[in-house]
Amino acid sequence: MIQDAKKDAKIERVCGVFADYIKASPYIDWLWSDKLGYILTQISLESQEIMESRVIMDAERLCWILFNEVADDVLQMTHNDHIAYEADPLEQAEIRKRLKPYMERLPEYAGLCDRLFEK
Repeated sequence: MIQDAKKDAKIERVCGVFADYIKASPYIDWLWSDKLGYILTQISLESQEIMESRVIMDAERLCWILFNEVADDVLQMTHNDHIAYEADPLEQAEIRKRLKPYMERLPEYAGLCDRLFEK
């Protein structure tokens, strides 16, 4: 028997803070499943396919994934093919700048930003 998924206030809060970002992003989407709960999908624009789906069970994991998405956006913008922990000081500054509005609204997850730059 399948159990009904339950909504989570902390996940809802993170999702609410990132709602405009998620809506504007061509690469991710946010879904609700009555069977699984919250699902974050990564989309390929070229093939019009879902490349990966993740069931999200805690707010910190969701915030971590979204912080990484924002960092990836910055690195794509600078045409650099590396991950956040390889970012140079200018890229790190831009990533922090882009994440600042989210960290201000979600101060309990602000430490995740520093973790982006750790190997």
